[in-house]
Amino acid sequence: MRLKFILKRETKEKMETNKTLLLAKNISEVLYQVKNTPGLEIVGGCTQISQLPEKSLCTRNIAEMKNINRHELFIDFGPATTLNEILDLGEERIPKILYKAILNTANHFVRNMATLGGNICAKEIHGTLYAPLLALNATLRFRNAETQSFYTMPFAKFTGVPQNNVIVNIRVPNEDWDVSIFRRCGPRHMLEKDSASFCFLAKTEKSALINVRIVFAGAFVFSSRELENKLLGLRLPISEKAITDFSRTAEKAFDEAVGEEKINPVFKRQFLNLTQYSLNQLV
Repeated sequence: MRLKFILKRETKEKMETNKTLLLAKNISEVLYQVKNTPGLEIVGGCTQISQLPEKSLCTRNIAEMKNINRHELFIDFGPATTLNEILDLGEERIPKILYKAILNTANHFVRNMATLGGNICAKEIHGTLYAPLLALNATLRFRNAETQSFYTMPFAKFTGVPQNNVIVNIRVPNEDWDVSIFRRCGPRHMLEKDSASFCFLAKTEKSALINVRIVFAGAFVFSSRELENKLLGLRLPISEKAITDFSRTAEKAFDEAVGEEKINPVFKRQFLNLTQYSLNQLV
């Protein structure tokens, strides 16, 4: 098994630390190292980390993990697919909300390096693509390094890659939505504690709402199927009174979800303003 080892020496406060970066050429080598290297962390384009972990393995150039397969109802993305490679498919060939979210992620140069897997695995703050993938009901496929077995997890249950597992596929439903709204809050080209993403998807039939998805994600995630269901069946355009009543309900649901967690109060105002704006776009 051929692996290239790179030692990186950094100096900080006169202390030197050796760090190991492993470069695998295929998924078999990735699984081997995950199984046999304690403390190993997988990295992609390294665009969201200030310094490498003590032991890391780069998967960005592994062809098996960069595949894009379009099907009638969904698209399969390898986790090492770069964001610009997804954009290159064109706005008409991927969900519009995902396209908009990627355009709002960093800049062209960074998107050449940043990977889909790296974005959704961002620590502390959810990456820009977390909200749209949750709204679209994406699913993740993992492979266990110990057993070599595969299993699938709904994105709604994803809180991090389980130990001794590797993400091998991200499946995104390719549904048609009548309204797709994405907004990014906070610094435009940086992911910080004040960053968040808002997604609103709506499907209508005979001037009535038949499906709605609302997601707000940053340092925390807010998504409520119970809240979304309160909008189903409403006739369009939605009256100002109905929007005001729903906003009160949404505010209460948001507060209950946050609970005792300390968050920037501006997040709630952003969520409510964007929700009201989105409902006003339904005509």
